[in-house]
Amino acid sequence: APILDIADVHKSYGNYPALKGVSLEVRRGEFIALVGPSGCGKTTLLKQIAGFEDVSSGAIRIEGQDMAGVPAALRPTSMVFQKLALFPHMTVAQNIGFPLRLRKAAPGEISRRVDEMIRLMELKPEYLTRFPRALSGGEQQRVALARSMISSPKLLLLDEPLSALDVKLKKVLQAELKRLHRSVGVTFVHVTHDLEEAMM
Repeated sequence: APILDIADVHKSYGNYPALKGVSLEVRRGEFIALVGPSGCGKTTLLKQIAGFEDVSSGAIRIEGQDMAGVPAALRPTSMVFQKLALFPHMTVAQNIGFPLRLRKAAPGEISRRVDEMIRLMELKPEYLTRFPRALSGGEQQRVALARSMISSPKLLLLDEPLSALDVKLKKVLQAELKRLHRSVGVTFVHVTHDLEEAMM
């Protein structure tokens, strides 16, 4: 059975149809890239999977369970936004551990998992006490990925996470995403307007 089953999903904002009958099955462990121009509904679809927006009609099922009415916090998903949304007043360690603090995890467990994420994302331990503004764009991207992975989601949703990076750094992080996918086995759904990036 697919981990993600999208069945004839429509979404309208007033009279504007943002999605017109999208159907898609994603198998466990796959890395799926959805490619299309700006405004075609890619981000809208991701937000619906994550639970940030409701569907107008149709159904989204994760592991066979209909997600209608299930709030974002209770879904086994995590999302990395185009604008990384790192908290500027928090250190790297606080940013990465934030999802576990929301879930009232013990401080020792948070610290252990943050250290695991730092190693997984190949970030230097001394970055933990720095603030996001002190990091490069690529390092900030890795922190955002670490934060999204720390709660062990079953589905990682990536909303054009590389679009703001220069070409050289984009190539490096494309390879990093593939390495991360192979090492953790989480199902990835990645949206982009860049065909070359989608093929990578």
